[in-house]
Amino acid sequence: MIKSGGSFFRNGTRCTIGAVILLKGLPYMVTVSHLFQGEGDHLTVDGIKFAVTRILKDYDLALIEIPPDSPVEITEFGVPAVLEQAELINETHVIQCRIVNSGASLVYLSFPCLNMPEPGDSGSPILQGGKVIGLMSSVTLNNCMGTAISSNILRSLKR
Repeated sequence: MIKSGGSFFRNGTRCTIGAVILLKGLPYMVTVSHLFQGEGDHLTVDGIKFAVTRILKDYDLALIEIPPDSPVEITEFGVPAVLEQAELINETHVIQCRIVNSGASLVYLSFPCLNMPEPGDSGSPILQGGKVIGLMSSVTLNNCMGTAISSNILRSLKR
């Protein structure tokens, strides 16, 4: 099943599906675009080949259309609660974090310095209360901080 936190492979490297949304009635995977060179790049999910449909450079997002008959779990989005706990979740691990601040397009995160996200965690969903509030975009190792693309942006794609 294709779902938030699941894996895809690009050039033999495991990457993370941030969310699954419906756009004009069709399912799409969403992850960070910095994993790809551009539209048309190939990736594999459960042995099935896909191609990047659209890159939204302003938001570091990549959209990948999924065939309508594929088994998917549509992602439920929440609103970031500042100064509350959250979790980065993917198939390899869970990392606790705290929401430091939240704006219209970014969520700012604080991580325990001994348990930081790794390069393969880009695009991982950030959850609060079981709902996705953002997708991991970048980490600053010297201060244990990170940024995520806000669920506000993901919800606006569906309009």
